[in-house]
Amino acid sequence: MGSIVGGQKTGPLASQELSAYNTSTHYIESNLGGYGLYYRTVMAELGLIIPAVPGVDLPVDLPTEFGREIAQAYRTAIKETAYYEKYFNQNNVDVPIDVIREYIRHACLCQLKVNRAPDRAYLLDTFLHRGRSGESAARRATFQLFLDIADQTQELAISEDQFRQLIYYQKTLDGITYNPRESVQDAYLRWRLYQAREYYSFSLNSLWYYLCDWGVQQGGEIQPVQINKFWDHLTEALSLKKLALRFGVPDPSLKAGSGFRDLMNWLENVSVQNGRKYLAPYDINTPLHEHHLYRLALEDHNSPEVMVAGMVVILALIALRFSDTELWLRPEWEISRMEANGRLSVDRYLKDLQRLMQSGPVTIKEIAQWIYSEYIILQHQVVATSKLPDNTIRFQRQGDRLRFYSLPNSLGFMNSRFDSISTTIYELGLCGDLVSPGHALADDGRRLLEQGDL
Repeated sequence: MGSIVGGQKTGPLASQELSAYNTSTHYIESNLGGYGLYYRTVMAELGLIIPAVPGVDLPVDLPTEFGREIAQAYRTAIKETAYYEKYFNQNNVDVPIDVIREYIRHACLCQLKVNRAPDRAYLLDTFLHRGRSGESAARRATFQLFLDIADQTQELAISEDQFRQLIYYQKTLDGITYNPRESVQDAYLRWRLYQAREYYSFSLNSLWYYLCDWGVQQGGEIQPVQINKFWDHLTEALSLKKLALRFGVPDPSLKAGSGFRDLMNWLENVSVQNGRKYLAPYDINTPLHEHHLYRLALEDHNSPEVMVAGMVVILALIALRFSDTELWLRPEWEISRMEANGRLSVDRYLKDLQRLMQSGPVTIKEIAQWIYSEYIILQHQVVATSKLPDNTIRFQRQGDRLRFYSLPNSLGFMNSRFDSISTTIYELGLCGDLVSPGHALADDGRRLLEQGDL
């Protein structure tokens, strides 16, 4: 597992293997612990609790009737442990380590994998059927998708990075393949669109990251830098020749002043080829594609041909793959319309780009300058200002200049939920652990995959 709530404090303490541990150990700042930080809202949405309402006759959270049944089933599993019998209701007491270990053996989520677990049927019902309208169906569909991947890769270990590749390309760089079955096609398309959104966001973040670094290097902390100076820099940074050399492909003879449509035509031949159908496999063996560019940006975030030309190429590839107006009418396209906190959606980017290109010939530099103006500089001002008084400002517009601030930045994808979902279906006993080889489907997992429910 990755980050466990409170693990930074309790991990080193547990590793000491003391003879006893006190129940008053302070390990998390929130008064309600991990329950308040993460689980309370979800439990309410799933109908397991009724949250407290301040100022009325409900001063504390209460379990619903179904939530009470789950609690009673869980209590059946742990009621004969010494911890539950002697220490559960005690404050500020030392619990012997043997008592803790006994409780762990009964309380561990790993016990859910066996049918004799008294709360397993309740929790399967919760995950598969409860929540707001439509959510349970979407959850079942996602479980089916993950089970389909588990079924087709059962002899292999799957990492989050490989999962992203399987979702987007239906193949990994090291040769693992995935062919979504018919029953999971809709869910698969949603996840592919989510990964396209990740490439889109990563490319914009990389462009922003490069501008922040460039501005500081130009002395922008001391004296604001003219924006025109950066526009001039784009002419050099948009070096498709240098980018092509990085990937061993022929020089496309494209420069910053070349037509953007010429760039799209080149990418159609080098990268996309037959990969414009939104459910078809994308060829991961082409020399230049989104995942190659993503990895290169993580390795070398100082080179302009990577951080500017490479990220503009990612945005062009996304436009090539997902500009099918038939796709835009599908219900799954809502993933591409998602935007929050003032950020701009994939849908808006594709439609803005389409209008721009239909208005007349535009150069690669004009597209890059448009992206920087509307999607980087303006959006950073909007988002950073909305977070005040927390200061996340990396540059500020001052007329035709930018004032820069040297603060740490990071690059990466958002959480794909691969760890949490693969762990959930494993702990519910539907299949083995996807991050380990030998993750075959259990009988319930097979039935859920093939029938869509239990």
